[in-house]
Amino acid sequence: MNNCIKKFLLFIFILFIFTKNNVTAQISSEIILKINDEIITNIDLENEKKYLLFLNPNLVNLSSSQINKISKDSLTNRKIKEIELSKYFNLKQDKLGEAYIKNFTKNSNYKNINNLKNELIKFNLNYNHFENNLLIDNVWREFIFNKYKSTIQIDIEKLRKQIEKKDFAVEELNLSEILFKNETNESFDILKNKIYNEIQKSGFEATASIFSISETKNFGGKLGWIKSNQISEKIYSEIKKTSEITDPIFTGNGYLILKINERRTINQEVNIKEELNKLVNLETEKELNKLGYIYFNKIKKRIFINEN
Repeated sequence: MNNCIKKFLLFIFILFIFTKNNVTAQISSEIILKINDEIITNIDLENEKKYLLFLNPNLVNLSSSQINKISKDSLTNRKIKEIELSKYFNLKQDKLGEAYIKNFTKNSNYKNINNLKNELIKFNLNYNHFENNLLIDNVWREFIFNKYKSTIQIDIEKLRKQIEKKDFAVEELNLSEILFKNETNESFDILKNKIYNEIQKSGFEATASIFSISETKNFGGKLGWIKSNQISEKIYSEIKKTSEITDPIFTGNGYLILKINERRTINQEVNIKEELNKLVNLETEKELNKLGYIYFNKIKKRIFINEN
């Protein structure tokens, strides 16, 4: 009799474990979004969170609901870009992402790809997922550049005069940015206060991931070191008014908030040609960011998004 009871209890236990595992499996593959014919699961969302946290660790300062929203928006936007890019490129081509991985490693603190892979393991982030995200982001950037490069007009003479007016004492600034547009029904002042309150609460880098429309948002808005003679007079005059974070500066791309991470003064003889090329590249990047944002919103309207 005791053996029968033991066998029955063992059967119940096995049934419980089997049922639990099935439920867990169902949860792990839950569909949260459908974008055209593409399915997005909560596993994809978790991987996107890890990816964004890897690029911008300051996101840990945000609430879980904020990180969840940023990750879902980022995942949705990248999938829309992937759908559009698939019309023109074979994104499944072997080794297509290797060049972008090498470039990322070269421009970061990672010694080599193996070093990068070890860091990804610490974040429990799949290497193939990381490579694919990097691939889509970079191919999109190149696609926008090739699409609009012939339409971008930069006033080179104006930029040359801007450089020539600078003295030999050049200030270098390590900057981060939040570029935003007011496209909601709320007033500009309300949106502005939301951004500055979030900066106070969560830090500038995390806030950039929430509000910025610039491509730098995934990296906490970081622009790196920029010389003062590579910045427009309007923007530099606002930078000089503060030691940390500027007021919103109106630009053709939207409103710009800059954070001065570090500043230093160097004495040098300005190479006009070299500085002009850098300035032209900066202005071109701004225009491409604006045109890419417009083009993305245009194709997004044609995409069917169904949220479960």
